Amino acid sequence: MRHWWGLLLVGAASSASALTLVREGQPTSSIVIATEPSEAAQLAAGELQEYLRRISGATVPIVAENQLSPRGETLILVGDSQLTAARGVRSAALGLEGIRLKTEGQALILLGDDESETGLPLKGTLYAVSTFLEHLGVRWLWPGETGTVIPRRPTITVEALDVTYVPPLRQRRIRNLGYNNRVQRGLDRLGWAKEDFLAKHAESSSWWRHQKLGQSLRLNYGHAYGNWWERFGADHPEWFALQPDGSRDQSSSSRRARLCVSNPELIRMVAAEAKAKLAANPQLESVSISPNDGGRTTFCMCSHCRAWDVPEAEKVTLRRPDGSTFEYPSLTDRFVTFYARVAELVAKEHPNRFLGAYAYSVYRTPPLRAQLPDNVLIGFVGFGYLNEDHRAAAQRYWAGWAKAAKHLFLRPNLLLSGMGFPVIYGHKLAEDLRWCVGMGLLVTDFDGCLQNWATEGLNYYVLAKLLWDPQADVEAIIEDYCRAGFGPAAEPVRQYFATLEEATDRLAASRQYIDRKRTLHLLAALYTDELLATCRTLLQRARALAQDQPEILARIAFLEQGLRYTQLQREVVLARHALREGRGDQAAYQRAVQVREAFYQELGLSWALNVPYLKFYGL
Repeated sequence: MRHWWGLLLVGAASSASALTLVREGQPTSSIVIATEPSEAAQLAAGELQEYLRRISGATVPIVAENQLSPRGETLILVGDSQLTAARGVRSAALGLEGIRLKTEGQALILLGDDESETGLPLKGTLYAVSTFLEHLGVRWLWPGETGTVIPRRPTITVEALDVTYVPPLRQRRIRNLGYNNRVQRGLDRLGWAKEDFLAKHAESSSWWRHQKLGQSLRLNYGHAYGNWWERFGADHPEWFALQPDGSRDQSSSSRRARLCVSNPELIRMVAAEAKAKLAANPQLESVSISPNDGGRTTFCMCSHCRAWDVPEAEKVTLRRPDGSTFEYPSLTDRFVTFYARVAELVAKEHPNRFLGAYAYSVYRTPPLRAQLPDNVLIGFVGFGYLNEDHRAAAQRYWAGWAKAAKHLFLRPNLLLSGMGFPVIYGHKLAEDLRWCVGMGLLVTDFDGCLQNWATEGLNYYVLAKLLWDPQADVEAIIEDYCRAGFGPAAEPVRQYFATLEEATDRLAASRQYIDRKRTLHLLAALYTDELLATCRTLLQRARALAQDQPEILARIAFLEQGLRYTQLQREVVLARHALREGRGDQAAYQRAVQVREAFYQELGLSWALNVPYLKFYGL
């Protein structure tokens, strides 16, 4: 394993003299871009200029190469240009989204792959500049100014560099969850304005960019039939799932309609629409045929669909429209058969394109009999770190799907699991991600960053670094996070996170936690008075070590907000659970809620915690 920044040292020729970009607050260099730069290069040049100014106070000019006046100064060549080509450095020699950082003579070259073979815009040069800024000591721990680490020094010099790096994952996605109807419901409960939330959330996009989260291909694979009942329900009710009452009515949850996937006409229509989408968009490498999520209706119980099921498959729990449940064999073979029937039709016209579909819900276990064709891209929805049995099952299922599917990607919901509590699991996450990469993983889509940065932010940060370099040393990532963000207070902050990770591991080892709806009280109970006291002591020690360094003290205060939330939310959750068990005190519960609500109003819209989302979940 290697440090995540270790690639910057590869190939460095230490004998070469250093380049000076800024001396004593005055620019001694120019940022040079092509006469017609790529969009990524133009944005990268602006970001480089801004961060060099924030580090040194100097504004390094940006100059197009056709307007450059030779003055013997250092040139910072950003993106492809005639000047980089003359030095034998071209993005075309890199892989997809690859980056190159190189010093040569009086030039520092920072460029990357900014366009795919199909013309899809990429951000390689932006990633090269972000990597270089990290080399200078800049860090983006979380969105906003408090989470941005800017080293201050009036002189900026660069030792020799010669770096080439191509990210192994073709899609590195962490969903940046923003405004939606759930947020609006939370805002309504808080009495807060939509416009304020949108303005706050807009600050977050730069964190995703600086962490080099992106993709070199365009895929579609999500739940695909949200409007099908509205479109086809009246004329083709036979395309929809047969319900226990003998009807196929999906009106109770029309946006989440269940399909009769064995129906030949439905299969032909799904294939026809997939072919039309692929024909209309040459850059789209996959279109989705994945079933809808959730809904009040149940899966089809017609004889034809049931004939595709395998009786000896692992049992799952199906829910009837009236809310009752029953055990039934996993529906995986049914849906894999459906995927295969559609894929066969699509492949006749688009043999080199893909259909995206999920291994999810009651069709998450690997198939036993059905064969998956090579033109189906399967997104496995699994992995979590609050129950070791759940993790082991996910590992087993992933291994089974890796044998069944030629193209498999990772689409976990695990970032949704913490509900704002400080669950820390970076080491296990690194183990599983590296294991999946070793089995051919090329695409990830993590759902979803709820923006609880004061409690779960370390997970987000570690994940982002691992997606860029899956072989990075997770311990080094965490150590650097603490050192860069907390300076002299790094040691107690590192202990703080280690203490919380140990607690998370204890909960997982108990194998009792199921989910937010059924066992949230077990997660809340994890944060005992003793554990919280230990965490407070560690942050108090960090505060003492930070002394009069306001930026570090602000970051410690940020973590303290998360710890305060943990205590207040614990009291609410445990009091509510006691009431449900018939042993609680209604007045005590109401007092706990009032104190938490006052904290929410005091905190407001903050990167510490996403209060509107928490309110939507009833927290």
